[in-house]
Order: sequence, then C-alpha cells, then structure tokens
Amino acid sequence: MRRTHLRSRVLLLTGAFTLALFAIAFGLSWRARLVQQRWTRLIDTETRAVATLEELIRAQNGFRTRHLLEPSRYAVVAQLLDDPSLTRIDLGTLRARVKAFRTIIEEPAPNPDDALDTSGAIILEAQEVIAARKREIARQLPALERETSSMMSTGLALAWIVALLGFAAVQATLRKVVRPIEELSAAADRVAAGDLTARAPVAGDHEIATLGVAFNRMADELKARARTDDLTALPNFRAFRERIDAELERADRYPERFGILVLDLDRFKKYNDTHGHLAGNEALRRVAQTIRETVRAVDFPARYGGEEFAVVVPQVDAAALSAIAERIRANVERLPAPADGSPVTVSIGGALYPDDGADREALFRTADERLYEAKEAGRNRVVSGPPGRRRSA
Repeated sequence: MRRTHLRSRVLLLTGAFTLALFAIAFGLSWRARLVQQRWTRLIDTETRAVATLEELIRAQNGFRTRHLLEPSRYAVVAQLLDDPSLTRIDLGTLRARVKAFRTIIEEPAPNPDDALDTSGAIILEAQEVIAARKREIARQLPALERETSSMMSTGLALAWIVALLGFAAVQATLRKVVRPIEELSAAADRVAAGDLTARAPVAGDHEIATLGVAFNRMADELKARARTDDLTALPNFRAFRERIDAELERADRYPERFGILVLDLDRFKKYNDTHGHLAGNEALRRVAQTIRETVRAVDFPARYGGEEFAVVVPQVDAAALSAIAERIRANVERLPAPADGSPVTVSIGGALYPDDGADREALFRTADERLYEAKEAGRNRVVSGPPGRRRSA
C-alpha cells in the first residue's frame, strides 16, 4: 500500500487552502468590481446626466425669458449638450431642436412665437430624456440589488464549501495522523507498563506507518529479550513458565501427557571456584548447546536459573521422557573438557503430567524432588519416575 508522506500531506493541504482562498478572494473581488462599475454607471453617470439635462432646462427657460434677443448668450446653453455625462445618451432629437432654436434666434428679425414654441419643444424633449433616464435607473436598481445579494450568497456558499473542505481535511488528518500517533503512544505506554504483547497499528501517512513498523520490531525484540537468557540464548524462566501453562491448557482440551525435566550441573560452585566465572559461563553455554541439540524439535529447553536448566517435553510417556533425559545426561558427560576447564556432568529429575502432578507447581515440586534424589544418589544420573519404575544412570 502506497502511503502519503506527512510532509506531502501538509504541503498539499496548505497549497489547496491557499489556492481555494485565493480563488474565492479573486472571484469575489471580480464580482464586486463588476457590481461597483454598474453602480457607478447607474448612480454617477445617470445621475450626472439627469442633473445636466435639468440644468439645460433651467438655462433654456432663463434664456427664453431674459436673453431671447441676445443670440450670442445661447452658446452657453448649447454647450451643455457636450457635457461628458451625456455622451452615452442618444440626444439626436434634442440636438436637432436646439439647432433649430439657434437658427430662429440668429435671424435678423426672429419670430417670437416660433422661438417660444421651439424653446418649449426643447424643454419637453429634455424632460422626456430625463424621464427615460429615471426609468432606466428604476429598471436597473432591482437587478443591481439582486446581483449584490447574489454576490453575498455566493461568498457565503464558498465560505461554507471551504469550511466543509476544511472539516474533511481535519477528519483526514485525524484519521491519518492524530489517531495513529495516539494509538502508537498508547502501545508505548503498554510496553512501558510491562505488556510486551502490545503492538502499534501500521497506519496513517508514510512516516507514521514507518514509525509503527519500527515500534513493532522494537517490541518484538524486547519481547524476545525478555524471554531469552542472555548467556545461553535459551528461553528463560519466564518463557518456560508460559510454555508449561500453554501445555496444561492444551492437555485439558486434548487428553494427552507431557513431561518436564529439571537439570542441574553437578558441583558447579566448585567448578567456578576452581576455574573462574568465565570458565563457568562457558560451561553453561556448552551445556545449553548440548541440550538444544539433543532434545526433539517439539521440546522446549530453557535456562531455569543459575546452573539449572529445564525442558518441556510434549506428547511423551514415562519411558520416552526417561530416554530423552538419559540422552541429555550422556551427551553432557561426553563433552570434552575445555583448555581452561574440566568435564562437567548433570543430574536430572523428571515428572509426567498428569501422573506426577495436576498443575505447574506440583510438577515442578515432583521434578525438583527427583533432581535432589539424583544428587543424593551420586550425581550424574536421571531420576524420572516413582520407585519401582524409574530409570537412573
């Protein structure tokens, strides 16, 4: 399964949100600019056009009442039609009427009635244009209000979309980053408390999954070390007890026998005193190796403690248990003496489930008692059954 790198996820989410926010800001700015342009055109341009036309009406009325016989003054009125606010408006009819009015007043003997009629036509036309511009304002206002409302709704919708995307990103981060880290931390707490079966889930992004794999390997190594004797590399007393408990559970489900052997090196304290502890450690390693090579593949040898060893022997009867113990004793006796040591021997006591004990403590007690019987009988021998049917050497 290809996993995303945490750095890639952070960069991707950051980039996605940056682009989303930039797109929203750009889109809203563009919409706001369009709305502003329309409002400017409507409020500024149309309002100034109406104001200019109203000023033209006032100037036309003033010229008609006070300066009708002074044609040169009319140029001021006519210039109002060239105001920039009127460039977007069709003023063809109004311009034609203004031109006709100028023609009348510039005659050598202008007809007052014609001048008054034409001036009135100019005012009416200007008023009609003003009314048309006001209707245009009234027409565009609802559309502008709808567009403004739409822009606000769009912005709100986009904000909700970003919020939902953010929530989804948070959930993904919780699932891919936070929860695996929490589970990894919980597994670490369990291991620290002594539960070496705790394992972290291999989940989340690449770095977290890699950390989970490394943690599980470490936990496996710790478990192996906690169940392994450092000197002999055999399983230790803890592992041995777990194996006996497992054999007892299996024997309860499937009626069968299994045995245990308890082995002790003979006169090991004297060996250490004579040859030193380094030589004693080497003797323990050589005996452990011999036991491992002698027992069957299904058997479970362990270092019981000090110079003592033990073996769980599943699916065995009394005769087979004694035979396996005797092979171990003989092979240890045949070990050549090292240059810095001397030959070693072992005494072995054996017990069979359920004949010699119905639980772990009873089996150990019986095997241990028989071990001491072997010691008292001269050492370097096996005692694995009750008097009358035991074998010893």
